[in-house]
Amino acid sequence: MLTAAPRPRRRSRAGVTLVELMVVLVILGLVGTVIMRVVLRQQRFYAGAAAITSERADLRDLATALPTDLRGISSAGGDIYAMSDSSIDFRLPMGLSTVCVLGVGLTSVVVPPASLASRSGVTTWTAAPVLGDSVLIYDEGASSGIADDSWRPYKISGAPTAAACPNTTRFTSTAAEAAAGVNLPLSAALPATTPQGSPMMFFRHAHYGLFQTSSGKTMLGYYDCPAGTCGAMTPIAGPFLPYAATGSGLQFTYYDSTGAVTNVKTSVARIDVVVRAQTAAPVALTGGNKSYVRDSLAFSISLRNRQ
Repeated sequence: MLTAAPRPRRRSRAGVTLVELMVVLVILGLVGTVIMRVVLRQQRFYAGAAAITSERADLRDLATALPTDLRGISSAGGDIYAMSDSSIDFRLPMGLSTVCVLGVGLTSVVVPPASLASRSGVTTWTAAPVLGDSVLIYDEGASSGIADDSWRPYKISGAPTAAACPNTTRFTSTAAEAAAGVNLPLSAALPATTPQGSPMMFFRHAHYGLFQTSSGKTMLGYYDCPAGTCGAMTPIAGPFLPYAATGSGLQFTYYDSTGAVTNVKTSVARIDVVVRAQTAAPVALTGGNKSYVRDSLAFSISLRNRQ
């Protein structure tokens, strides 16, 4: 008797159901949402941290620039031209030199060139002097003591020109160096007690203060006045908070040698500075509401040449 062979059983095809697929997609969506939230939160955190770092860098820039130029002020010597709670005009040192040759009638001096082969030059300046700049020249006085010694102020009354600083003065050593001296006409004649070799200091009117740019930012500004003509305000650091009677972006307070607040320019011995800034835009470091972050820096500048 013949019997039919059993039919092989078909294996079920591997796969997922629609319900399983939907569950997987929902889980992936939730995971992706969580990941995106973490990424966005990290981005906001790092953007906020960068904004705060930039704000604090602006504060440090100001704290570096001001003491460098203000510490050498001689208040008793008239170096402060004007001062307020947010600005100061002062005499900024521009260079040093020595009298190589006294001019005819003592109305001019020749100084050695700034560049010498021996690299032991006595002339150095951050900017070459021009007509209208100030210079202090040391006067030894009539006696051999120091009681009558003084620094006498002069203006450069004419354009500096090339002049000889001879090798016999020992300030130069070659013919080219001797011919590269600089003649400086002076606003008044030197006293006879000012000898060859007297030290000289060059100065220029300079200004630091708050100012507002065309874009509305409040910055620390600077200008100087070569040839007696003041240049445009140049931003040095910022932005800072705007000027205000209290809580100003930059605040100067002046003290005399007893520690009392003073508004007398020749009595200033210390300048206290407070600078305040805030981030350029609202930030959110912890994922909460965005807000401006403010910071401040306070420091004191003791004048080396105070009375």
